Amino acid sequence: MELHHTALIGSIPRDRSYFYGYLVRCLAVWPHSFTPLLVAQALASGATAIVFALICSRFFEMSNRLSFLFGLMCALDPCQLVWERYVMTETFSLLVYVLVLYWSLAYLRDRRLWQLAVVQALSVLLIGFRMSFLPVVQACTILLPLIAFAHCAFPALRKRSEARAPEGGVLTIGLTHVIASIAMMFVTHGAYKYANGWLSNREPAYMYDAGAHLAAVWAPALEPSDASDRRFGDLIANGPQFKIQDLRSRNAQQYGKGLLIDRWREIEKDPRKNDRVARETAINTLRRRPWEIVWLAVETYMGYWNPGSIHWYARTDLGYAEMNDDELKMLAEKFGFRTVKDPRTQPYSLLQHYFLRSWPYYFIVIVSPLVCAFAIWLSRDRSFALLLFVHASILMVVVTVLSPQPCIRYLQPVSVLTLLSIAICVDWLARRARPAAMQSAS
Repeated sequence: MELHHTALIGSIPRDRSYFYGYLVRCLAVWPHSFTPLLVAQALASGATAIVFALICSRFFEMSNRLSFLFGLMCALDPCQLVWERYVMTETFSLLVYVLVLYWSLAYLRDRRLWQLAVVQALSVLLIGFRMSFLPVVQACTILLPLIAFAHCAFPALRKRSEARAPEGGVLTIGLTHVIASIAMMFVTHGAYKYANGWLSNREPAYMYDAGAHLAAVWAPALEPSDASDRRFGDLIANGPQFKIQDLRSRNAQQYGKGLLIDRWREIEKDPRKNDRVARETAINTLRRRPWEIVWLAVETYMGYWNPGSIHWYARTDLGYAEMNDDELKMLAEKFGFRTVKDPRTQPYSLLQHYFLRSWPYYFIVIVSPLVCAFAIWLSRDRSFALLLFVHASILMVVVTVLSPQPCIRYLQPVSVLTLLSIAICVDWLARRARPAAMQSAS
């Protein structure tokens, strides 16, 4: 979708971020080859592993050997490695995400306003690559300075060896940083929305199908009385005709022909009103029956726990689908890339086999908030581990509450947080084992 809209045509997609499309245009469309793009993605993946190792060393004070080991594990992460070979935004968005983590941790350590500004600048770049990071970016706009100054006020969040920090003026300075952070977010995000509106010839917005996405994801919970427009309510009442209650059809409800959003667009032609009604209806459902939304999130989360299902979802993520003649012609003309009409007839590559056979690791990733919570008590600086827990918790909410189905690809940033938390636990064990070894040697 991004490739077609932004890289080739130059228009902005309604339902996702668009920065990656311009990268594809520069690195693949202009050279008429995917090779420069894939090389750039391999380098970006390597840079992600390096930043990960620096986080281990500089903020969690791990040994060089342990930092290198977990940096290597990050580079070999099955949630990351396979996407280097795909024309998808995951590799570049993950690099920006670990940079956001790096500078967020630097701000927690030093509490400098300019570091907070760097975090906000990187954050708007991050949502420009992948809009699913927006909830964690918005939440941490407030939570990051709060954690930074709670570090001063609460001994439990400081290093065990750190003296009690002076509390005079902490509340005032902390409040100043919260206000500054919110102001910077409004400025940077406002600029992003203005640019998006200017490029799309529409009103400023993050994207233009947010209502359609929410209505489709929460379709099984919608009731006719929730609709802010009687016509949409009548459509919901006839939902059994197009499987509105089917959990596995939620993604299709947004994009499928003859399903919820497609039918609504045939009824309401004005795209602004169309999306507004869908958004208002979804919000009404959340406000009136929040437990039904929670149930949908639990059902989505439980889908990750079935070994057969998780293997099926992993295969689905690899994106094998039959292409038509126009798509084959476009790939050959624009990128010099020739492939078969039905990629499903081709054997999996080595990286694809690695991605599929790593399914036991994904069970660890989906309990990442628990791993991060455990790491809080073992970390040298608990405020750093607390930030990881906040990120992991919000991202898991995104992949369950705001996602139409389980998807291993969505777990990619959560996997980074999982590896960092595991590194904290291993570092704690290494520190405990070191005095024991010294005692036995003496």
